[in-house]
Amino acid sequence: MSGGEALARQLDYQASSRLPSVNTARGLIIRLRYLTWNNRDDHWLRRAGITATDRTIARWKNGQQRPRPASLKKIDRAFWTCRRAHLAEYYKRRLWDDGRGTRIEIHPVDQEQVDSSRRRELRMRRITVRRQWAAIVDAWSSNDYAALDDLWQSIVSDLGSDHNAYSYVSHLGFAA
Repeated sequence: MSGGEALARQLDYQASSRLPSVNTARGLIIRLRYLTWNNRDDHWLRRAGITATDRTIARWKNGQQRPRPASLKKIDRAFWTCRRAHLAEYYKRRLWDDGRGTRIEIHPVDQEQVDSSRRRELRMRRITVRRQWAAIVDAWSSNDYAALDDLWQSIVSDLGSDHNAYSYVSHLGFAA
């Protein structure tokens, strides 16, 4: 996967740790309560294209009625849009860490399928990212994968001459 996609996956993973699927009753209730909590009304649901009445949404929240699969997808999309918007400022502060940045482990692409004469000896690398976190989180929260890929290229350019070998990775590790 591209480095930008790996950044998004790791941020998503940090945001979703131990969160049940929307297809479970508990996961649905968690998402609906989060979306309608604290005077948010149904702004995020309407923005995602949910046209159900307030009574129907209340029945979904109480577990009296189950949304259709298409509505479940929209509820999940609304939840993640809302969740990313609310986590963005926290992630920016946490990852920037007062200018100290956050260390990333970069695991290179597995080269098992590459012909042995063309394989490169790539090792896991560690790099501290300082300046780009605000832009990374903004691109992540708006689902802008092209911007994430561009930002990833600026990060790996600090690796020196073999930076192109880390454009695609098998995994990124960092704590948010």
